[in-house]
This record gives sequence, structure tokens and C-alpha cells, in this order.
Amino acid sequence: MMRSAPLFLALRYLRPKRSFVSIITLISVLGVMLGVGVLVVVMSVFKGWQVEYKKMLIGFEPHIILTQEPKPSGPVDPNAPPMARSNWRDVLPAVRQVPGVTSAQPISRGMIVAEHGKKAEGIEVLGLQAADDNALIKKLSKHLKSGEFDLDGDNIVLPEKQVEKLGAKLGDTILVNAAESLNKLVREVRANDNEPDESKRAAALDGVIPTGSELKLVGILRTDTAGLRGYVPMNIGQELFLLDDGVSAIDVELGDPDSAPEIAEVLMNSDKLPLDWSVSTWMHQHNFMLQNVENQQSLMWFLLLFVMIVAATCVMNTTITVTVQKRREIGILTALGSRAGQIMGIFLSQAAIVAILGCMLGIIGGFAVLHYRNDLRQRIADATGRDFFPSDIYFLSSIPAHTNWSDLLSICAVAVVLCLLAALVPAYFAARVDPAVALRD
Repeated sequence: MMRSAPLFLALRYLRPKRSFVSIITLISVLGVMLGVGVLVVVMSVFKGWQVEYKKMLIGFEPHIILTQEPKPSGPVDPNAPPMARSNWRDVLPAVRQVPGVTSAQPISRGMIVAEHGKKAEGIEVLGLQAADDNALIKKLSKHLKSGEFDLDGDNIVLPEKQVEKLGAKLGDTILVNAAESLNKLVREVRANDNEPDESKRAAALDGVIPTGSELKLVGILRTDTAGLRGYVPMNIGQELFLLDDGVSAIDVELGDPDSAPEIAEVLMNSDKLPLDWSVSTWMHQHNFMLQNVENQQSLMWFLLLFVMIVAATCVMNTTITVTVQKRREIGILTALGSRAGQIMGIFLSQAAIVAILGCMLGIIGGFAVLHYRNDLRQRIADATGRDFFPSDIYFLSSIPAHTNWSDLLSICAVAVVLCLLAALVPAYFAARVDPAVALRD
């Protein structure tokens, strides 16, 4: 019976009659509920964005990119041994034999300027081979908003955002020029700007004026899932970027994208990859953004921890108020033989009940907010005129959420521990009350 007495008295003190302690208790529960609810919502959204962003990258980025070192430019030391350069056609079959590799295809890559009417946009494009075993084309085709991913002819596939900026539609002709060709033209124009002889000026510019390629827009990709990159046939990319018969890189697709670092290590440390080739994974290319999300998540956890400390302070205030009001009862219990641990157990049980109840309500409230998060986002955007989760920055059309149960347990554990620590000090002093002094007061 004495074991259940602290819990019985704690429940009794939490709902007293004709006292404002019940209001303070309610405020304490609300404080813990808000702290836990905010943590659940924020951590779930951050985790969801991290998960969805990784899924998005895996859905359109090459898992591994093999790039050949460029040829040395400028004067070459005649006494230096010639640099051995491998052929990409010899590298390709060796890479395909590596366990875990599902596809390896050559690509051409660079920046173009796409023109339609009087509008022009700079776009990064990949030139891909329209092969049946090209895994990159297969996964990119899943992100088509309209049209088809057809790279058999003089075609181009663009993201919807760039199509909107160009004012184009399916079937329109897009004039494309390599950005480097246009930059070279600008440099030559500036260099010959003071040339008085028109014939010499024309001769200098004759070899650098880009002719461009007219491509048919056959597919439009979703920007929020496929990024801002366009795609052209391999031969068009080689022509635009002056690669002749060469390639910009080799795209390697894997059965398990998360194994990219291990397979990249195998390629680097084996004789399958010549010394003039380097390896880069999708994780490495987007390491800054992925690391930034993790850092923001850790920082947000640290900041929101102070919200929990404020909620624990409310619990401390409630415990102090109860110990002051129940001073005579504490004296009677001590005089009847209650030990100090039992007296402390009353108020620690009270703090634990408040913490557990607040955690339960916070979890319920947090999941309710997560369920209606996109509706709330739209209402806030309509009321303020600002979208706090713009898709052109986060590349997601809706607010993602992913609840990690280990994080949820950590949040609740931290809330309960903070509340118990907050109630420990007033409970300790309450247990040290002299019964004679308490009864006399």
C-alpha cells in the first residue's frame, strides 16, 4: 500500500479542488505538449526532406560518373614522357563486368543556350545513347510530365520550368548552341572590336560563329523530381561540345545506389580503370546539400531543446507551488513515518505524469499537423502571400515528412528526463522539511 501511496497522492495533487494548482498543471501539460509537438513536426519534416531529396537524386542523377582527365593544354615539355591516354571504348566493357553495376553508358555533357522565339535560357544537358539497356533513360522516363523520352532523332527533352521560360510546347523547334561556343564568339568580338579592316574582322569571326542545331521538343520532365537538366542524343552532344568521337564521361548505374562509395572504391583500386580516369558518386556531387541538411537538423534539435527546457521549467513551477501548498500534509506524512524517498516520489511521480501526458498529447498534435501540413502551408501562403516551402528551391511540390521512431522515442525520453530533473530540486527540499516546523507553520 505504501508503494502506491506516492502515486495516489501525486494524482490527488494534480487535480485539487478550489485551487489554481490545476490551472498551473494544465499549463505545464500544454508546455510539454507544445515542446514535443514542435519537435515531432520539425524533425519529421527535416528527415522527410532528407529522404525525399535522396530519392530524387537517385531518380535522375547518374549513380557513378567516370571522367577522363583532359588533355594538357599549352606547351608540353618535350623531355617529359608522353601521357598514356586510354580509349573509353576499352573502359566501358571492363566497368560493366564489376559486380553491382547494372548499366554503363557513354555520355556527353555541357552547357547549352536554348532559344525559342525571342527567349533564351542556359541549360545543362546530357547527351545519351538511345540504347535498350540504358538504365539512366529508363529511370528518367518515369519523370515525364508529357511527351516521350525519344532520343533517336534530332530531339531534345527539357524540364518543365525551362520550357515555361522559353514559352515552348511539345513539337516546337528549339535552337541550341553550346555555351562555350557563344563565349568564344564574345571573346573574339571583343578582341577584334578595334580592328579597322572589315575583311580581317570577318575572317577572325568566320571560324567561331556558331551555327547551332535545331531540335524538336519531344518530352517535358517534371522539375520537382528530375531537376533542371535537359537531354539530347549522344551524337548531338558530341557535335555541340566538340568532342569528335570522344565522350565527356561514362554513366554507371547500380542495383543499389547506396553502394556507390564501395563500388567507386573498387573501381579506383582495381586495374579495370586506367590511371587517366577519375570516379565521382552521386553522394559526392551533392555532398554539400546532403551535409547541410544534416547540419540544419542537428542545429534545429539543439534550438528546440530549449523549448523543452522551458516546458520543464513550467513543471518545476508546478512542483514548487504544490510543495508550498502541501507543506502541512508533508509534515504529517513525515511524522507518520514516511521516508524522504517516498516524499520525493510523490512529486517526481507528479512530474512524470505531466511529462507522459504532455508527450502523448504532443505526439497526437504533431501527427495531426503533419497530416494537414500541405493544407496549412497553402492557407499560410494565401494569408501571407509567401510560400515558405518553394518548390524551385527544395525541388519538391509538397512538404515531405518521415517520422523516425528512434527520434520519436528520443524526444519523449528527453522530455520525461528534463521534467524529472526539473522536479527533483523542489522534491528534495520538500522531503527535508522538519515535521514539527511544518505542523507549527
